[in-house]
Amino acid sequence: MKFIKILTIIAFSMLILLPATTFHFAPHISSEIDNRMLAENPFSKDFVKDSETDMTDYIEAYVNDRIGFRDQMILGYTLLNDRLFGKMVHPSYQYGKNGYVFGAGLTTSANSYSDYHEQFADMVKAIQDYCDARNIPFLFVLQPAKPAVLSDYVPVGLDYNRDWFTTFLTALDKRGVRYLDNTVTLQKETERGQVVFNQKYDANHWNDLGAFYGTNAILAEVKKDFPAVQVNQLSDFEVTNQLEVSLPVSQFPIHESVPVIHVPTGDVVTSKTDPFKEELQLDPAYQRFAYYQNKAKGGTELPRVLMFQGSYMNTFGYKYLENAFREYIAIHDYQNVLNFPYYYNIFKPDMVIFEVAEYTFSNVYFDGEKMKHLELNPTLASTHYLDASTVKQALPNDDLKIDRGKVLNTVHWKTTATYQHVWLTVDEEVVDMEKTEDGYRATLASERMSEDSKIELIAQEGSSIVWYQ
Repeated sequence: MKFIKILTIIAFSMLILLPATTFHFAPHISSEIDNRMLAENPFSKDFVKDSETDMTDYIEAYVNDRIGFRDQMILGYTLLNDRLFGKMVHPSYQYGKNGYVFGAGLTTSANSYSDYHEQFADMVKAIQDYCDARNIPFLFVLQPAKPAVLSDYVPVGLDYNRDWFTTFLTALDKRGVRYLDNTVTLQKETERGQVVFNQKYDANHWNDLGAFYGTNAILAEVKKDFPAVQVNQLSDFEVTNQLEVSLPVSQFPIHESVPVIHVPTGDVVTSKTDPFKEELQLDPAYQRFAYYQNKAKGGTELPRVLMFQGSYMNTFGYKYLENAFREYIAIHDYQNVLNFPYYYNIFKPDMVIFEVAEYTFSNVYFDGEKMKHLELNPTLASTHYLDASTVKQALPNDDLKIDRGKVLNTVHWKTTATYQHVWLTVDEEVVDMEKTEDGYRATLASERMSEDSKIELIAQEGSSIVWYQ
């Protein structure tokens, strides 16, 4: 009996000590099971502390995240709840009705309409006005969350209220924004019996079939401006199915056959993607960028499209647009779209598309303060800069610096003066300049600016224009 007690104590001690002895001390570890970075050591020199957060909270989070066998314990607990009680306790997912899986935290009614949404509508309108003034078509695309299309399957007791979304569409209507709500597109396809969201796999996005119909709706809108654009036909693609055995970024087991659509790339090349990405300014958290060129469709009848897009397009949707345009330049929209003139000046597109999913209306994706202070230049032609109030001066060469890269050139104008608007002309092509700490700056593709290019600066302050030649 004493021997059994000793063995019990040893076994119990090992159960306690083993996780501690396999503690993960290495920095910057990500967890596959809940798709996030684990808490960092609060005593390390690089750790950034929040003055409002208690130190014990940091220590507790660090120990909970780094303890040995953490992922195995979470998976075991998750599977046990699933098998015994039919409950999903995974940090990224939750069960709906009839075994449907939805994203955790993305399907509640937390997004009540607020001033943030009004500012968002103002921001979209400002970008559209900027494009309209330059005779560039603009389209704003809204993608629905899974429960908006499969509302009959949302979790029991979940208050999925979409009133804020309807109010936001009304705000767009009042401002005259051109938009496409793909909620309507995907609801219609669902009513026709099409499976546009998987039952379980990839709970937060449309599937390949949903992306096909959603991008076709986009192409139909683009076709109104560029008739040569063709809407895709499903019969032109190879449609198969693929068995998925676990949820994305998770070890949670499933058994689901999902649609997979193979789209021929044809003569599409991406040779410009890496050179531009090396020199482009992109938000550190949202670095997705791609530059598609369709060599078989180089005629001017097809557009050069600049698209600010989120995860719906980045995951599946992009492949349906590669063959549709002469050039398709895709930028991760989160935070980056708030630097819109920078990208417009570089790529000078024939059309601009701005696409968002309904659950991205938050500061994490689009900073409210930056939206509030977004300033976009009017066109230079609208300032009548050759009227009697124009003052001509010599170009300040000593304060003008050009950083020449492989694909981008950046012009810096160092000045203590503050102007309402500043433009740069390069061989008579107009480029907007943005305010910096020590002056103004503009970036454009290096192929549009040679060593011999004629450069001028035009600065506006009220009705006064200073023209530096």
